[in-house]
Amino acid sequence: MQIDIMSFTRRGIELSAKIRECLYSCGKGYEVCLYTKYGRYQEISDAEIQTEWIREHNRANGKNPVYVKESIYDWMRARFEQNRNGKKTAVIWIGACGIAVRAMAPSLRDKLTDIPVLVVDEAGQFVIPVLSGHYGGANELAGLLAKRIGAVPVITTATDVNHAFAVDVFAKENGLFIQNKEKIAGISSKILDGKKIMIMTGGRVEGEIPKSVLISDITTCEENPPQKWSVKKEQDHISMPDVVISARYPVKNIPKSQVIDEQVDVKTHTDPLWLIPRTIILGMGCKKGKSCEEIGQFVLETLEQEQISIQAVTALATIDLKKEEPGFLEFVKKYGLDFLTYPKEVLKEVPGTFSGSAFVSQTVGVDNVCERAALAACRKEDKEKIKQPGCGSEGKEKSYMQQNCDSRENQKKMLVQGRLLLKKKAKDGMTLAIAEREWSVRFDET
Repeated sequence: MQIDIMSFTRRGIELSAKIRECLYSCGKGYEVCLYTKYGRYQEISDAEIQTEWIREHNRANGKNPVYVKESIYDWMRARFEQNRNGKKTAVIWIGACGIAVRAMAPSLRDKLTDIPVLVVDEAGQFVIPVLSGHYGGANELAGLLAKRIGAVPVITTATDVNHAFAVDVFAKENGLFIQNKEKIAGISSKILDGKKIMIMTGGRVEGEIPKSVLISDITTCEENPPQKWSVKKEQDHISMPDVVISARYPVKNIPKSQVIDEQVDVKTHTDPLWLIPRTIILGMGCKKGKSCEEIGQFVLETLEQEQISIQAVTALATIDLKKEEPGFLEFVKKYGLDFLTYPKEVLKEVPGTFSGSAFVSQTVGVDNVCERAALAACRKEDKEKIKQPGCGSEGKEKSYMQQNCDSRENQKKMLVQGRLLLKKKAKDGMTLAIAEREWSVRFDET
């Protein structure tokens, strides 16, 4: 994360340098930059800048503060835009809260894309997270910074003050995409009113479940349409879920689930908060020369038919003969997906019953590409397996990863941890299968 610190006075510059040193020493890899609007800063000579008033807090190989000529509104807007363009950014504002609020007001959009903004008084007595406390991590950063500089963190979010479960923090920590963020406030309000919420999830649940949360499992039956959700029955108390964690759309006719606790609100509500895990693998094959547009149209229309969110897709998998296919390369880059390729020897070793084709077998050496590749991407290898060059995260480049694992040792130790959601579907020289990796969510103690 890049943290930009803005100051307005000589004392503020001194504090910003101290904060930078503290952030560097915490070991979290922050990139810290100092900025100032201090009017006399332009008049100060380089020699004076390097005197004790800043040098004593500038031992972490930091650069001198940059004087900001543009308006505070434009400066702040650039940080918001940088964050929304993929460069995670936070701002620490050394000065009055009111000025910080006015500076960021024109750039505000929503809690999932707004940057964390913290205000620190010039004396370094208080650290106040004023924006994106939960999802952006301002509250966590405020606690860390306050401890380092001996200040008091001023936390005002209700769930933190009441030590209550915060669903947006839970989503962030588990890497879940929040589809309908407007539902978060209602969930938090219900918890703060002393009621329990129900979370329906298709993944394993780990950690200590908060007292305000009840869990219900989703079991999807492949022989039924995607709308058919079956829920484990416990006792006679019934409720609709408040939160659904699933790659598939939480449709309005989800059956009522039965839960253990009488405190659960039994009033029907049909629009839960939808949290999406990145667990979906697209297994694909195609004729040479298929464009990104053709591939994208095929994928998106199939996902819509299956009621699966594009936000749930984490990778595209295929045979290694297609590792340089331009349409695939452009598609995974466009959607930020991993690109996983496997040789025929590995695909042949994937266990299961597949939609085989003699023509495909004769052409590429394996009877099915899309289904086998999708499940190969769900595999778990023996812990003792040595990574081959090109396998795993070291193959990551820009926004996608190309993985080509061809060790015969890998084949022998393959254990698939996932399942096919959609068997082979063909269209215009392309084939597509969809698999889901096994996954879990974890609760931290609240």
